[in-house]
Amino acid sequence: MPWWDPELAPALEAYRAATGGGRGNLSDPAVLAVLRDPGPDPAPERDVTWSSGTVGNTAGDHDVPVRIYRPAEPDPRRHGYVLLHGGGLSFGHLNTEHRRCLALCRDTGAVGISVDFRMAPENPPAVILDDAYSVLRHVTEHPQDYDVDPRRIAVTGASGGGMLTLSLAQLARDRGDTDPMLQLALYPNTDDRALPGHASRREDLPVIPEEAIAQVMANLGPPAPSIVPNRTEDLSGLCPAFVLVGGNDPLRDEAVDYAWRMMRSGVTTELHVVPGLSHAFDLLAPDSEATRTADRLMAAALHRASSSRD
Repeated sequence: MPWWDPELAPALEAYRAATGGGRGNLSDPAVLAVLRDPGPDPAPERDVTWSSGTVGNTAGDHDVPVRIYRPAEPDPRRHGYVLLHGGGLSFGHLNTEHRRCLALCRDTGAVGISVDFRMAPENPPAVILDDAYSVLRHVTEHPQDYDVDPRRIAVTGASGGGMLTLSLAQLARDRGDTDPMLQLALYPNTDDRALPGHASRREDLPVIPEEAIAQVMANLGPPAPSIVPNRTEDLSGLCPAFVLVGGNDPLRDEAVDYAWRMMRSGVTTELHVVPGLSHAFDLLAPDSEATRTADRLMAAALHRASSSRD
């Protein structure tokens, strides 16, 4: 039996009870509809404000909704982040990582741009990737709209958003028209394959068991190297990376594998495997010390990346 962080254990029991053991069909349109419902608007905060906007995609046929977060006391280096929410690229919404957007703004003084990208299975990976990349490029090309330094833009996401984060870093390298200072991925999905070395997928862990991973990857259609980071062979030349994953996360081994592949390719990479934590631990236990620790580690990584651009 794996060891669990004591603060997380009650939240996991509540999660099991609410989801029937954490198993549901993530390819079912009715299930996806429920998981895409953002619920009520978040209550105002004293030290961070946010507003809605849109960014035109590169094809010129869609306006991507965004939510722009502004801290009351922005850092003088004017760094920022583009955030891609979790949900396997099939569900989730702007409120999914609202708490983390607030934390990043408070802890780093960064301006945040959270992206409401289109999702699978209604949209193919190329559309999802273009929505996200369009926002990253727009922020880089129009920094005055956000009051950020275009040299100090990080891209970040969790789970499926983490997968998209790592894919955007590859696309930025290949296209050369954006230069993120950091790719910051929280418990990312990096592979559509259950490779022999990815044993954590088969450990029957409670949050996103192997069948759930297979369902969200099936929603994306045939394997596409552009959206699945670990299918890209050459990882050299990527921007600096930060990867954090829980020790009891089914995605642990593939996230570690990808981080090591980046290191061996000469990419500056920071990797944290935190014992006792599940997938999405910060959503299950947002007030836990583990979540606060993860917030501090991510904030420190963003500050270091920003300083490296001096």
